Amino acid sequence: MDTIDRRLLDQIQRSFPIEERPYAVLADRLGLREEDVLSRIGTLKARRLVRQISAIFNTGALGYQSSLVAMAVPEPVVERAAEVVSAYPGVSHNYLRPATFNLWFTIAVPPGKRLNQVVAHLSRKAGEWPTLILPAVKKYKLAVVLDVLEDAEADTVSNESSAISLEGTQGFQVCEQTIRLVRCLQEDLPLESRPFHTLAKDLTMGGDNLMGLIRQWLARQWIRRFAAVLNHRQVGFGGNGMVVWRCEPSRIDDAGTVLAAFPEVSHCYQRPAHPQWPYNLYAMIHGKTEDDCRRIAARLAQAVDIGEYRILFSTREFKKVRLKLFWNEP
Repeated sequence: MDTIDRRLLDQIQRSFPIEERPYAVLADRLGLREEDVLSRIGTLKARRLVRQISAIFNTGALGYQSSLVAMAVPEPVVERAAEVVSAYPGVSHNYLRPATFNLWFTIAVPPGKRLNQVVAHLSRKAGEWPTLILPAVKKYKLAVVLDVLEDAEADTVSNESSAISLEGTQGFQVCEQTIRLVRCLQEDLPLESRPFHTLAKDLTMGGDNLMGLIRQWLARQWIRRFAAVLNHRQVGFGGNGMVVWRCEPSRIDDAGTVLAAFPEVSHCYQRPAHPQWPYNLYAMIHGKTEDDCRRIAARLAQAVDIGEYRILFSTREFKKVRLKLFWNEP
C-alpha cells in the first residue's frame, strides 16, 4: 500500500459519505479523481484488504440478543463441535483458543428466539460440553477502526472523531419493509458512481429517500456506522488477541474506561465472571505480531494496575463472516 491507499482506508473505515456520489466526495478529500478512488477501492477489495462497505447495525436495537460463548471441548472432538456451532447462521465468529474453555464463538439470535435456549440446543448437538454464556454487561468501546497510517501521514487526514454511542435506542419496528432495508444495507455497497441510487432501485424507492433514511437510522443508532470493514491480517495486523482481566467489581468501570482510551483496543466489555472462569473485563487488541500484542497487553495491565490477566490468541479460525441479519424471516 502507498500513502494514498492508507489515507483512503482510514477515511472509509471511519465514516463513509452518505452522499449521491460518495466516491467523488472521498476523491475531493484526498485530492484525487472519482475514477481513481473507484479503481483503488476495487484493487483493495481484490487484494482482500477491504472486506466490504456497508451498514454496521446495532443488533440489540433491532431486537437481537447476542453474546460471546465459550465451550470446553476435548481436543479429539473439537472439529465436530466447531462444525455444529458454525452451522448456525447467527454465529459469525468461531475460534479455537488455548484455554480450558477452548471453543469461543459470537452468536446473535433474532427477535422471538431466546439466546439461552439456542445456545443450549447447540451445546447438546455439539456433545453437551460445559458452556459459558458471556454477554456484554457493559460496553466501553465498540469501534473497529484500525490505525493504518504511518506516523508521518497522521496529520494529513481529518481529525473527526471515530467515537460511537454504545447504547441502542428503542423504536425499531420489525416488518416486511424494514427487513428488506436491513437485508439490502448489510450487503457490500456497489462500486459505482451513484451506489445509493442503485440500491434504491432494488428497494423501489428514490435515492434521496434512501440516503435520508440511512442518516435517520444512524441518528437513531439503529445503524452504528456506515463504513468499510478491513481484513486485519491483510492490512498488517497479524497479531490479534483477546485479553481477559480479573478485576474487582468496584474498579471495573474505571478500568474499562482506561482500556477503551487505547487506540490498540477495538472492543472493551464487562462480562459476567464464573467460578470456573473468573475473568470479567475483556479487550480485543491488535498489533503487528503476537509479541507486539503481548507488549500492548502489559502496558494495558500497568495502566489499569491489574496483574491477573491472560491473552487468548486464536490458534484456529473455524468461521469468520459478517453477520447477516433476518436470515430466515419472511
